[in-house]
Amino acid sequence: MAELGKNPSTGCFHKQPGRSADASSTNHYSGLSDIDSNNMDYRDKTRCHRCCSTFCVWSCLSLFILILIFLFIAISYLIFLQVGLPQFNVRSLNITKLEVDNNSEQLHAIISLGIRVSNKNEKMEILYGPLFVDVISEEVALGNAIVEGFSQKAQNDTNLDMQMTISNAKVDRDAVESLKSDIDSKEMVFDVYVGGHIGFKIGSMHMTNVPFLSSCHEIKQMDVDFGRRPACDVKMFSFRLISNR
Repeated sequence: MAELGKNPSTGCFHKQPGRSADASSTNHYSGLSDIDSNNMDYRDKTRCHRCCSTFCVWSCLSLFILILIFLFIAISYLIFLQVGLPQFNVRSLNITKLEVDNNSEQLHAIISLGIRVSNKNEKMEILYGPLFVDVISEEVALGNAIVEGFSQKAQNDTNLDMQMTISNAKVDRDAVESLKSDIDSKEMVFDVYVGGHIGFKIGSMHMTNVPFLSSCHEIKQMDVDFGRRPACDVKMFSFRLISNR
């Protein structure tokens, strides 16, 4: 309870302020200070959050642009290399021996294959690693060979002549007999696969060990005999299971 005091100059009594009033005033100012502090903390956190969000947005946008630039350069480079790939043509195919052992049903064959490799580029030199060649007809493997690596200047043609021999290869006798019939009637159809690694050289720039596969599908023996030289499909980063050599 507040105490009453007398003022000597006026003779009037007045109410002296009590401790509860002081405490209430102090609590009031303390509450305002806490509210102001909380508001400042909230504004700081909001400002920091906005800065972080802006930084994240610009970082993601920059990364996206860099990825697009990288993809554009990579695709352009691959297109450039694809255009610069060599051209493969089948020049000749001669089967000098095709026999099946009556007892073991094993194939003995000797064939000769001629392929022309052309570099149509005006300035780019092509480097060839070892090339693996397979010849198949009527699901019968007629032969395979390995060609040593070589280089080819721009605007240049290279003829590859190979003799392939197969001995003691297990085959289906009916498939071989059907193949012989096609050979006699000039209706033989065969496939040629050339795979390995190639490289490209332009001035001082080199790119090597690019896998490729040249696929010559359903080549007609008659076309080859008449010198038509059927073209093959050439693809980078393409593979094929290699037959036993």
